[in-house]
Amino acid sequence: MTRKAEPFPHDYAATIELFEKLSPHASFDMIPSGTRLYPFKDGVSYCYLIRSGICGFHHSADEILISILRVPGIVGIGGIVDAEGGIFIQTQSEAEIATLTLSEARQLVSRLNLWELLSRHIFRATHRLFTLGTYLAAPSAYEVLRFQLIELMGEPAQFRERISASQYIQQKTHLSRSSIMKILAQLKQGGYVKLEDGVLKEIYHLPLKY
Repeated sequence: MTRKAEPFPHDYAATIELFEKLSPHASFDMIPSGTRLYPFKDGVSYCYLIRSGICGFHHSADEILISILRVPGIVGIGGIVDAEGGIFIQTQSEAEIATLTLSEARQLVSRLNLWELLSRHIFRATHRLFTLGTYLAAPSAYEVLRFQLIELMGEPAQFRERISASQYIQQKTHLSRSSIMKILAQLKQGGYVKLEDGVLKEIYHLPLKY
């Protein structure tokens, strides 16, 4: 079982096309693992074009991991998170990234007439954030954990194989470690998931309620 397909796959195609149109006008650098990049810094808004690598999207107030970013990807061009949002990107592997100010990115969009691609990119990004927020507000610990397991199964293998399911869920939610471990143990014992040394290998079936 893998992460459910995005409801608007054509809009991710728009993100890829927007990335390809902007990339020739940007300078890419190899950014070391563990680097933090901020969409807002010293009064300036930034846009990041991520060509390769594993990057996490975090909420700085509690350092919650919101999502692992798909690549190629664009962060910061849509303006859907305001300056007080407390958001940062952290590289979890070496990553190839270009940095533009938001003003520079918007000027490129205007000059190259990329407004339709931008609107479709923003639509997809907004829907993704809404979905993540909805599941984090699920009424039970199991429902929150269930969604995160499905998310984890859809992450790049390079990332998924080096993080335990419990660590991933703890980074992305406010669930206690004891609650996470208890539910994971029950799911493994019930044959719903395959875990090896804590690493999620496969999801067989996750009931809606448990």
